[in-house]
Amino acid sequence: MTEQLRNDLDTFAKEHGYSGRSEVIREACQSLLEEYQETEYQDQRVLATVTAVFGYDEPEIERRMMDIRHEFEAPIRSNSHNCLEENAGCVETFVIEAAYHDALQFIGTVRGADESVSVEYTVVPIDVMDPQRSEQ
Repeated sequence: MTEQLRNDLDTFAKEHGYSGRSEVIREACQSLLEEYQETEYQDQRVLATVTAVFGYDEPEIERRMMDIRHEFEAPIRSNSHNCLEENAGCVETFVIEAAYHDALQFIGTVRGADESVSVEYTVVPIDVMDPQRSEQ
């Protein structure tokens, strides 16, 4: 864990009434585990959008994103890389179509690219978008 992350956790704990960084980490771990528990999407195909934000001119992270594109080539429907104004950072966006479990694996892989990568995502069951599909 980097010194900056430790400092950020300590500040967060103080500002939000936690007893310390270990309590923040425990709660974050519980939230992450709950997020990956079985849901109503468990046996469905889903469409997921995954957005990763990271620092500008980070060749190792960009190389890892390229590796992820190759590793998950089949479910990726769209991918874009954009640099923010004045070298403020980069945004990598993926749209994937996959079984729910595979989508979670993809999201976990992007999250694990580097500790400095911030990841947000949405998951929508494909049946919601195509009612005829759910009738079959």
